[in-house]
Amino acid sequence: MEPILQVKNISKVFPGVKALTDVSIDFYPGEVHTLVGENGAGKSTLIKIISGVYSPTEGSVIYEGKEVEFTNPGQAINAGIAVIHQELSIAKDLTVAENVWLGREIKKKSGFLDKARMNRETQDILDFMKVNLKATEIAGSLNAAQQQMIEIAKVISQNAKVVIMDEPTSSLSEHEIDALFTQVKILKEKNVALIYITHRLKELTMICERVTVLRDGCKVDTMMVGEVTEKQIVNSMVGREMGDYYNKHKHTRGKEMLRVEHLTRKGVFEDINFTAYAGEILGFSGLVGAGRTEVMEAIFGATHIDEGKIFVEGKEVVLDNPSKAIAHNIGLVTEDRRRTGLLLAKNIVENTSLPSLPAHARTLGFVNKAWERKVAKEYMDKLKVKAPDMYTILNTLSGGNQQKVILGKWLAADSNILILDEPTRGIDVNARSEFYALMHDFVENGGAIIMISSEMPEIIGVADRVIVMREGRISGELSEEEINEQSLIGLASITTEAS
Repeated sequence: MEPILQVKNISKVFPGVKALTDVSIDFYPGEVHTLVGENGAGKSTLIKIISGVYSPTEGSVIYEGKEVEFTNPGQAINAGIAVIHQELSIAKDLTVAENVWLGREIKKKSGFLDKARMNRETQDILDFMKVNLKATEIAGSLNAAQQQMIEIAKVISQNAKVVIMDEPTSSLSEHEIDALFTQVKILKEKNVALIYITHRLKELTMICERVTVLRDGCKVDTMMVGEVTEKQIVNSMVGREMGDYYNKHKHTRGKEMLRVEHLTRKGVFEDINFTAYAGEILGFSGLVGAGRTEVMEAIFGATHIDEGKIFVEGKEVVLDNPSKAIAHNIGLVTEDRRRTGLLLAKNIVENTSLPSLPAHARTLGFVNKAWERKVAKEYMDKLKVKAPDMYTILNTLSGGNQQKVILGKWLAADSNILILDEPTRGIDVNARSEFYALMHDFVENGGAIIMISSEMPEIIGVADRVIVMREGRISGELSEEEINEQSLIGLASITTEAS
């Protein structure tokens, strides 16, 4: 069989950085070919070259046997190459159907939009995907997982010959992942070539035939998934032997740090009660949409509560805006780093120092530039942020490195209560190991961590105690000895009445 797409001797140089060096890979029809590697390994750069966002410095892209030079993504889409990006590109004021057909709108002979047909064809796709969405819903009213399904529906509507999926399951529940994998299998049966980027290595054996490992912008190897173990793939990614990267510690619970009583926001969550202690990682588990993120945003003061009380170190406090939460040494690493976690047009220094500026301001409120540089350098080194220098603009960093900068800003702010919402999403296996080590250090030094995670292996491997939510309520609590996959699924799936 001939490959439908080839990259030959691709190199890409940016000012101060060589992102790719002499990379050659073949992609075949009817096959899922996964690209894996640490953050900064060159995966995103390669797919941007394939899809016309970047031009290669050296090398060529061969598509259907002919060399192509796409100068923009529209040309790649028209040729039959579609991309589902890790970061969503949803027009939030438009409907689901309008997003699916954006730029390719169906029109009547009169020239007016045929909205009825767009709605009908979109609904057919959504029903085919077994997704509980309506074509006429406004996209901005949907959560991140539902918005991701719009991106998938858009690609299906394009009848592409090559589909590139960049971390497509990062915001999806188990049910939605199953729906996605069903679509992947159908696309394979239609002889579509799929290029799949993921940090969830367990997904390889579920849908993938071939895997290529990239490291530091170079191709390490291409392997048949059935012929290698997950450990061999990880070792190829990091260039050395990796042990258990969760590195679970036995923590000693300390004093009460945060307590909430009867926290309620009508229609969102109800009667939430829990306590987080120093020296402990408290996990929050449950299906996407269970209300976990909404509870934490309310505690942080980003949204209001209708009823309930919040206590910090035993004293009742009113946290009706994030500034008050920060003043009480609470930090929040948000689920959506691009929308609520970072100033993407600013550099690493400015982002790292942002929550701490009032505490470290000079006389008359001027910014302490020397302190800014010092703290940015400290946390770049500590978290191993890959960037040319501390003045690198955040929008040019990979998703994993952006996530490290978010964590750095809260560590720099001397937070002693850290709320981490899907903190390792989009972070490679080696960086995860480093991240978990930092979490362990934080709680061993007297901090408290509340971690929301949709990945059960992560919850099992990291948390000391787990609270499970279902439909806006707490459905159960598990001690360290009780945390296992069966218990987590059981509590996440039981009915509200039974809880």
